[in-house]
Amino acid sequence: MSPADLDEVRNRIGRLLQAVQHAAGDSYETSYKATGADFLTHFRVIGVKAPEQLQDDFLNLFVWTWSLKDYIKEYCKVKGLSMQKIEDVANKSKSLQYVADIANRAKHGTLRESRSGEFAELVGFGFNIPKESIARISCAGPEVVLHVEENKLIQILATVRTNQGKEFDALVVLKDAIGKWENQAFEIVQLNRS
Repeated sequence: MSPADLDEVRNRIGRLLQAVQHAAGDSYETSYKATGADFLTHFRVIGVKAPEQLQDDFLNLFVWTWSLKDYIKEYCKVKGLSMQKIEDVANKSKSLQYVADIANRAKHGTLRESRSGEFAELVGFGFNIPKESIARISCAGPEVVLHVEENKLIQILATVRTNQGKEFDALVVLKDAIGKWENQAFEIVQLNRS
């Protein structure tokens, strides 16, 4: 394990962090049946990635953010440094513990043990698309097509929810966890970026 190997993972995490903050994509489709209506309305949103792609992007980022711990610990092993100090960083950070819960659930399909003790999960994927971001709307019978051009105005939604009912913005949790690795763990191994 070399500094270049760690930088490769850090760069991947950086790319994934960018992906979860951008809504741009080809398009997605969904349907909606209003209460009391006897027909289904089909929506096609052009210029925005599918909520499923957003979910994949977030889960990839959670998994790689948590996997960075193993890479840092392997670097410690190679350099003869204490791996326990890296575990201590994770154990003292609620954000890293939530990341661990979500990453392990994503990898294993279930979570028997919880690093946070709160069995955190990732829920509520979607977008808040303001009218200012929509260039035009086309309607033909039950078909509605939204043409989104200003996707920088779109609010991305993803939530970390614990079994105690606490909810946090997933992006805030991820940024805090990444910051813990960058500002604490990499300080321990003396590999801070300039």
